[in-house]
Amino acid sequence: MKNKLLLFPLLIIISACGLKPESTEISSENEQYYSGNHYEFGMDKRVINIFFKRSDKFKKNSGTPPALQLPLDQPFLKIAKDEPNVKYKYGSFKFAENPQEACGTLNIKDIDTAPKALVIQGDLCGNTFTMTMRIEEEQTLDIDIQLSDPSYNRLSLVLISDAEEKIFGMGEQFSHVNMRGHRVPMWVEEQGVGRGDQPLTALANRQMSGGNAYTTYAPVPFYMTTAKKSFQLHNTTRSVFDFQYANTIEIEVWDNKFSATIQQMDDPLDLLEDYTEKTGRLPALPKWAYGNILGIQGGEEVVLNQLKVLKKAKVPVDAIWIQDWCGKRETELGSQLHWNWEADESLYPNFKIFCLKMRQRGIRVLGYNNPFLMKDGTLAQTAMEGGFFVKNEAGEPYPIEMPDAEVYMLDLTNPEAFEWMKGIIKENMINQGLAGWMADYAEGLPWDAVLHSGISAQEYHNQYPVDWARLNREAINETGNEGFLAFFSRSSFMGGNQHSTLYWAGDQTTYWQPNDGLPSVVPALLSSGMSGMAINHADIGGFMSFTRMNGRVKIVRNEELLKRWIELCAFTPVFRSHEGILPDENLQVYDAEMHEFYTRFVRIHQRLRPYLEAQVEAATVKGYPVVRHLYLHYPDDKNTYDLQQQYLLGEDVLVAPVVKKGARNVEVYIPEGEWRHLFTGETFSGGLIYKMDAPIGTPAVFVNMNSKWKGLIIE
Repeated sequence: MKNKLLLFPLLIIISACGLKPESTEISSENEQYYSGNHYEFGMDKRVINIFFKRSDKFKKNSGTPPALQLPLDQPFLKIAKDEPNVKYKYGSFKFAENPQEACGTLNIKDIDTAPKALVIQGDLCGNTFTMTMRIEEEQTLDIDIQLSDPSYNRLSLVLISDAEEKIFGMGEQFSHVNMRGHRVPMWVEEQGVGRGDQPLTALANRQMSGGNAYTTYAPVPFYMTTAKKSFQLHNTTRSVFDFQYANTIEIEVWDNKFSATIQQMDDPLDLLEDYTEKTGRLPALPKWAYGNILGIQGGEEVVLNQLKVLKKAKVPVDAIWIQDWCGKRETELGSQLHWNWEADESLYPNFKIFCLKMRQRGIRVLGYNNPFLMKDGTLAQTAMEGGFFVKNEAGEPYPIEMPDAEVYMLDLTNPEAFEWMKGIIKENMINQGLAGWMADYAEGLPWDAVLHSGISAQEYHNQYPVDWARLNREAINETGNEGFLAFFSRSSFMGGNQHSTLYWAGDQTTYWQPNDGLPSVVPALLSSGMSGMAINHADIGGFMSFTRMNGRVKIVRNEELLKRWIELCAFTPVFRSHEGILPDENLQVYDAEMHEFYTRFVRIHQRLRPYLEAQVEAATVKGYPVVRHLYLHYPDDKNTYDLQQQYLLGEDVLVAPVVKKGARNVEVYIPEGEWRHLFTGETFSGGLIYKMDAPIGTPAVFVNMNSKWKGLIIE
C-alpha cells in the first residue's frame, strides 16, 4: 500500500529567483520520513534525501552520504524552450543558444511513497510534472521525469553535491580527468585541432575546426564520484553537465523528458562492473592485436620494401595497418584517403593475394573505413540510386563538406542502406583478407539532416556512432569471425561498448601542448576507461601535422616526441603506429635512426603480453579498464584524486610517462605498498611523491611487489 506525504494545506513553492519555501516547517501530522524496501526517504525545509539501505554492495552504511539530495532552497527542476542556431563544418558544431520562457517556479503538490518507488508530483511554471524514482534493485535509483507540455525542450535537474566531491568519466575527455569546476556538453563531434592550444586553435577556427577543452569524439553521459556514486543519463539528445558550482550539479537535457540511474557502492570498480553489465562490454582481442602493428602506406611495393628493411633490422612486425588500401588523394591538409570501400588496384594489385601472402608470413593486414562515400567513387552511384544517404530538408542527398571533397553520409536508420554497407564490408574487406580495420568518423551527422526512419537527427546524432559500430560488428559476426577480426572505433556514445571491439583516442597533433598533443593522451585513456571504454589506445606519434599554416606554424614530430610517444604506448593494450597526415614530413618508427629504440619497446610490449591478456580478460568479464585511474584501486586515498598524467596498467603496473618537451624527470605519486622500478630495479615505498629520473628510454614504470606479477621482467 502506498504512503502519501500529505502536503496540504502546505505547498512547497520554489522559484527560479531562489525563494525559500513559503512555510518554515512541515506540520507535525505530515510524514517527513519513510523506509522502503531498499531506501530511506527524508525531507526537511532545505533538502529531500534518499539513502540506500545497507546491503552487501554497500557495507559501510554509517556516515554514507545520501544517494540523492534535491535542494528545496532553490529549484531542483528547470525548463525552457530553445531553437538554437547551429553551424556545422568538418564534423565540428557551434551552438548559438537563445532560451525562451526559462523558468524554475516549482510547486510540489504531492509525494507518494511505496516500498520500491517514490513519486513527486507538482507544477513547474504552469506545467504539470511527475518525477518517479524507482528503487527496485539494491543500490540503484532509476529516475524518470515527465512534463505535460511537450513544447518545452530544455529540462534541467539540480542535485546537491559536496564541494569536495571529485567527478570522473563523461566519456573520452582530453583536457581534464576530474571534471569538477567544468561545464561539459555531451555531443559527438570532432575533437578539434588545437582545442584551446594557441595559436593553432585560432588558426583552425578560421575553418571552424579548432574545438575546445570539451569537444570529443566519444562523450558518454556517465560519471562516478569520490562519494562512491555513479550517475548515468539515458537521454540520447544533446545534454550539458554543469559541475562548475561548489555545492550543486546541474544536468540539462535538450528534451522534454529526463531518464537517469544513480548507483552507490563501496568499490568504484563495482560501479563500473554493474554499469558495463547493463550497457555492454568489449570482446576479447584477437591474438594479433597484442603484437606490433605497423602503420604504413604507399602501395604494395613501398610496403614490401619497408618490411624487408625492418626484417633486416630485426624489428618484429605482427600486423600492418595500410589505411590507403582504398586509394588516397592529396589535399590542402596532406595525404588523405579516397573514401570508396574497395581495393585500389593501382596501389595494391591483386589485393586478396597480397593479404594472403602477408598472412603466410605471419603478418595480418588491417585497413580502414568510415560511413561516408566520395561523390566520385564507384560505390556512391549505387548508394545514390538506392536512396542510402541522409537527406537535406529538400529531400536530396545531403552534401557534406570535407577538405577538398564533397561526401555523402550513409543513413544507418535505413535498413537497406545498413545491410548494403554491411555487405560491402563482408565482400570488399573481410573476404579480401583484412584482419581488422579502423572504423573512423561517425561524428558528422548534421543537425538538420532528414532520416529514413523519421526520427529527428537531433535525437539520433549521438546514437549514430553506436549503430556504425553495430554495423561493423555484425559484419564480423555474420562471417563467423568473432574473436579473429577486430576494428577500432574513434567515436562512441552510451551503449557503444556492446558493439565496438576496441577504441583508439583519435587524432592528436604531433606536438607537446596539453589539450591536443602528447599530454592529452593519458587523460583520454583515463576518462574513457572510467566511462566503460575499457580497451583503448593511441596512435603512436600522433596524426595532425602542419608544414605551414597561414605562413606561421610548422608542426611535425621529431625524435624526442616520437620516442616519448613510443614509451607511453608500449604500456597500453595495443601498440600501433601512425604515419600521420604528412608522412613525408614526419619522422617514422621505421626510419633508420629509430630502429633500435623502436625494436626495444616492441619487445617490451611483447613481454607484457601475458599481463595484458589478463587485463583484457578483466575488461571483457567485468568491464574494468586496462588503463586505470589510481582512484579505482585507492578510492580512499585523496592523493590519487587529481592525478591525470600517471596511470595503472591493470592493477599492478604503475606508469608515469614523460609528456613535457625536454623533461628528463617526472613526478610520480606511489600509492600504498612497495613498488619496483621495472627499468632500474629500485624499490619505492607508497604514500609519497617522488621526483624520478626518466631519461629517454627509461620511463617511470613500476610493478607492485605485493602482487602475483611482482616477478615481471620486461628486459
